[in-house]
This record gives sequence, structure tokens and C-alpha cells, in this order.
Amino acid sequence: MKPPEWLGKYPVLPIINRAKPDEALLIAEALIKGGLEIMEITLRTEEAMGSLCAVRKEFPKLILGAGSVITPYQLDWIKGEGLDFAVSPGWSDLCWKKASSFNLPFFPGVLTPTELMHAINEGCLHPKVFPIGPMGGIDYFRALLAPFREQKIQCVPTGGIKQHQVFDYVRNPHVSMVGGSWITPKEMVNQKDFEGITELAKSSLLLANINQ
Repeated sequence: MKPPEWLGKYPVLPIINRAKPDEALLIAEALIKGGLEIMEITLRTEEAMGSLCAVRKEFPKLILGAGSVITPYQLDWIKGEGLDFAVSPGWSDLCWKKASSFNLPFFPGVLTPTELMHAINEGCLHPKVFPIGPMGGIDYFRALLAPFREQKIQCVPTGGIKQHQVFDYVRNPHVSMVGGSWITPKEMVNQKDFEGITELAKSSLLLANINQ
């Protein structure tokens, strides 16, 4: 599957795990003000689809994707709603084939060399690596990718990554962007501190661009 043109434009991917539609709209606005015109909302709650629809309608130019995708049915819905990409916590042949048939940018999760080899053989060169934090962080990521240095792989590491760790990932040649919820912490959302989220977006971009 050909990678989307926007991949690599933003070194960080804000991930929103739990947000009501009104909160998702305010988060999206805050991220855009901070220079991050991309976000992922995971399908982990009953309100997630409503949040995605609300953001898609209000911010049509925002690069918007759904995360925690585990069934082909969800991909049907994502395509039908005009979302820009989908992300899965693991690998599914059925989901990969479905997304490929739509030409929908899809980032399935891998974690082991065996899973990564399978993804490559299926034509997936832009997988998500999840959950990278509990598995050893950047050290594990480097070890995982070491045998695949000659492959044109660009990964999206996510899971437990903190803001101060972003630099170590984005300077790795096998990373296209780093996903995380540190940019949209739940406590800030609860306190309606959306200006704080804007500042986190700005600082994350600055941190990521130190190596440019």
C-alpha cells in the first residue's frame, strides 16, 4: 500500500483515548492552534464514533484517523465517514486486506520480529509498533529494527512514550511519527485547559524538530 502524502509532515501524532464529542472538538481546535493538524481518536468508548464524526464535520481539513481498530466492519465505517487513516493495536490479515481494497492508509500494530516480517511480506512498510514503552522503549525499538535496516520501513511507535522521549524516536531513520497521549492529557481536558494542550503541541513540535 502506498503511504499517504502527509506521512512525515508531522513528527508527532496526538492520540485521544476518551473524549466526548464536545471535548474532542475543543481538543482538535487546541491542536490546530499549536500547529498539529493531525489527530487520532481511538474506538475504545461508545462515544468515540460520535466524536470522530463531530471533528470530521467541524474540521474537514484536519488529518483525522480512528485508532484501536480490530474488525473489518470498523474499516467500512471509517471509509464511509471520510476519515483519513486507521490504526490497529495488532495485525489482522482481514483488516489489512480490507484497508488495502479501500486504499485507506492503515497502520496495523506489530511488536515482534515475526510480526514485522509478516507485515513486510504483506506489503506493509508503515506499521505501528505497540506497546513500545512496556517492552523497553527506544532500546527495544532499535533492537527490533536492527535486522531490517535495508528495508524501507517507517514505523509509528506508540504506547507509553513520554514527551521527553520523543527526540530519541524521531531521530531514528525508521520512524515516520511518534504517537502518544502526552499532548492531550486527560487532566487538562477535565480542567478545560485547552490553552495548555496548545502549548504542549507547540513544545512537542519544537522538541521533535531539534534534530532537523
